[in-house]
Amino acid sequence: MNKIIYPLIFAALSIMVASCSQNVKINVNFADHSFDGKKAYLTVYDSGDTVDSVVVSEKFVTFEENVDTAFFARLIVDGNRFGFIVEPGEINVEWGKDDIIARGTPLNDKLNNVNRQLDKLDEQWEQIGLKLQSEQISEDDAEQLNTQLESQQLGIFHRCYEENIDNAIGAWAFTNYLNYGQFTLKQIDSIFATAPKPLLDLKRVKKAKADAQAVENTAVGKKFVDFTLRSPQGTTVKLSDYVGKDGDYTLVDFWASWCMPCRKEIEGTLTHIYEKYNGKGLNIVGVAVWDKPTDTQQAIKDLSIPWTVILADSYTTVPTDLYGIAGIPHIMLIDSSGTIVMRGLQGDELLKAVDNAMKAK
Repeated sequence: MNKIIYPLIFAALSIMVASCSQNVKINVNFADHSFDGKKAYLTVYDSGDTVDSVVVSEKFVTFEENVDTAFFARLIVDGNRFGFIVEPGEINVEWGKDDIIARGTPLNDKLNNVNRQLDKLDEQWEQIGLKLQSEQISEDDAEQLNTQLESQQLGIFHRCYEENIDNAIGAWAFTNYLNYGQFTLKQIDSIFATAPKPLLDLKRVKKAKADAQAVENTAVGKKFVDFTLRSPQGTTVKLSDYVGKDGDYTLVDFWASWCMPCRKEIEGTLTHIYEKYNGKGLNIVGVAVWDKPTDTQQAIKDLSIPWTVILADSYTTVPTDLYGIAGIPHIMLIDSSGTIVMRGLQGDELLKAVDNAMKAK
């Protein structure tokens, strides 16, 4: 049993005040999985700090903790993650094949209602993808429907934040509201002006503002920001080694091996652009992020990527932090002077933007 205090972390994670430490028992049933012998980690969602770890035995694991304040946590097993609220009482987590749910305490029951709303949106997103794939709807229609769902998703997080401003669900919802909203720095400053100070101390909330500042610093029309990484071979490599050279445009692709949309963009759009413009005034440079170097190198072989890929000797967020990139793939077009011409486009929109830039070159 661990005594969990971490007053600074937990005060930031929830405004709810507890008079004394209380017991929490978390029972996790992995009935449909073979995790025996694997360690299950209980972590703080905001900071990533590990609270406790227990080895799974007979498809079951139990955590017993004392907490001062309820907080949003992540349970991590063999790379799989599940988020729930750690609060006084007995929490039963059913880790099924297709679904994971935590029951038994008030905040978790409340969070389950919110997750059901989000699951319905996910189902609609899946249907849009299937209809687009079968050509039942056009790309323009799909984009419009996706925008509507994104607005609904943001509304769910905002309402959840307002209705739970005094508990751990509110902290989770506020973080997601900022991250999914893709707000400008000015908009975030406006949101922060009315938000409770404990929420502003959250690590993920601070990161959202830093990302907005980075996006503003690297907006279209601004000069690219250089970075230096240590390669797996032990040498240093810079973005400036490949950008703003010989009067050429450079398309910079931030990607990871595990990212299916990244792989799709590489195999489709980027390969098409490479075949059309390679050696004709446009270069492509990949920047591997959020990934293991060995996985990146394997993906380069599997995808037969012909252009240069910058990768570090370890998992890195340096490039995406500098550009405020919250999701990948993220692609930028930079001209020969080092000015960012375009960023954030994919598919047909990216093809059109590159074609127009090359015509005007």
